[in-house]
Amino acid sequence: MSLKKALVVDDNEINRYLLNAFLSSNDYEVIEAKNGLEAVEKFSLHQPRIIFMDLMMPIMDGIEACKKIKALCGQSSFVSVLFVTAVSDEDKLTECIEAGGDDFITKPIDLRILDARIKSLERLNDLYIEHFSMVARMQRDQEIAKNVFNSVVLADSLESNEIRTLLKPAEIFSGDMLLSARSLSGDVHIMLADFTGHGLGAAIGAIPASDVFKAMTSKGFSGEKTLTAINTKLKRILPTGMFMAVQYAIIRKELDYVSICVCGMPDVLIRDSKTQKITQRISSRTFPLGVSTNVDFTQIFEKIPIAINDSIILFTDGVTEATDPNGKLFGQDRLENLLEASHGNNSIKNVELAIKQFCDNGEQTDDISLAEIICSDKLFVPEVIEYSLNHDQIMPEMELISMTHQEDSNNENTIETAWEYVLTLKGQELVKINPIPILIGQLHELNNQLDEHAHPLYTILTELYVNALDHGILNLDSSLKNSPKGFENYFNERENRLKNLKHDKISFIFKGFYQKDCLKIKITIIDSGNGFNTAQVLEKITPKKLSLSGRGIYLVHELCESIVYNQQGNKVEVIYVWNHHK
Repeated sequence: MSLKKALVVDDNEINRYLLNAFLSSNDYEVIEAKNGLEAVEKFSLHQPRIIFMDLMMPIMDGIEACKKIKALCGQSSFVSVLFVTAVSDEDKLTECIEAGGDDFITKPIDLRILDARIKSLERLNDLYIEHFSMVARMQRDQEIAKNVFNSVVLADSLESNEIRTLLKPAEIFSGDMLLSARSLSGDVHIMLADFTGHGLGAAIGAIPASDVFKAMTSKGFSGEKTLTAINTKLKRILPTGMFMAVQYAIIRKELDYVSICVCGMPDVLIRDSKTQKITQRISSRTFPLGVSTNVDFTQIFEKIPIAINDSIILFTDGVTEATDPNGKLFGQDRLENLLEASHGNNSIKNVELAIKQFCDNGEQTDDISLAEIICSDKLFVPEVIEYSLNHDQIMPEMELISMTHQEDSNNENTIETAWEYVLTLKGQELVKINPIPILIGQLHELNNQLDEHAHPLYTILTELYVNALDHGILNLDSSLKNSPKGFENYFNERENRLKNLKHDKISFIFKGFYQKDCLKIKITIIDSGNGFNTAQVLEKITPKKLSLSGRGIYLVHELCESIVYNQQGNKVEVIYVWNHHK
């Protein structure tokens, strides 16, 4: 059995002898030192469990030696220091305790009192050993939890030079969370969340929120549906008084406008790429998520026209509420001035340096999160489409198939039907339900090898559905969107017409079939509207005449084996080749 170690520090040899004899009889291995300097050296060498320290000694006294030894212990170890002194002055004894001493006993020593003091300090040592063990386990657990947290919550976020961030947690875990993803439509979704408080407790809600965000964006759901689902889940699982403030931005791949929603957070800022000025401030229009499920996020998202390379600035109140030594707030005005004065890639670095200087390197009391998203085409995944057909190949084929409805009856004997699926939305269902993620999910159930086809199918369905709803049923004119004011008028008019839908409907018919051992899908979309001029729309698929308003039809044509509109324009059929053999 290894003996406990004790260090006896006294310049008097007799005092050292007496303490040595008593401690040795109590199963201690005793190390001796004649002064404070020697005591510090022998402490570093032997790491004793307890130190008996004389107060008045040459070279270095007991108080100075105690300070140095306690400093060597730091925050991860402990040693008991018992001052043994003939001094009875209360101020001097107080100084011993303030220097780090844990107890004292006066000379001449009463062995019964000494024995009681030693047992008391041994209990204190045991408590500290248990404490350090618990702290070590907690740190290991936190590191494990942090790795799990990062792999679950932060993994799979977009890696792009167009997303610049400043993320500084106040503790190991951050109550802030920045998520980003590309949806099936190709649009980029960015969500900056700020949970109540900070640290592990605040980070707990991030896991379910991130799961919902990733799942719904990957399936093509809108920001409104995603926030509704997150809000519902957080309201159910978070304790009372805990909630998640959020800034949510959707950047369209067309780079014509962004959709922004703010719930209980500071303003989202839009910075003009040419002037560097803040041109838009989108303020919170409702309370944070997890407070109430009675929130209609479709009424909260705002559509903001943008130009290429404009910036979207997201930030938490940890930025604006950072304080200097006098308690003064960093503030939004200071932040905006810094952003407007920054050029190139320096915005985030300038803000980080300014906060550090402003706070005078003081203690950080809240998580600090700031993100700048550059609305550039580099933010998006390029369309994986091979434009192999030239003008002469496109037009004759389109003229042949676009104006006359051709059935595939001639090929019936070569077709083996695999499955058929029909979905019809009527009236206000067209307003409340986005059918595209539902259809993609259903196709995934019908064929589990959907992943590589999800993006092109989403593009096909979205373009055809928007045409059927906006132009076939609502009779909206895309040319309205040629100016920022036109955007606002377009969406206002769309909103008004959607409210009045009663008997209109859109049907989706999917038929999977094998033809020459190749799986294909016939997609038919029928709307109850008056249709539109298909010849005018299809004319825009020529490369020479391609514009933003005609690009969707061009993509559909390139992605499909064939596209057929009926004469009226309220029914379209496309054939998509799955390319998986039986």
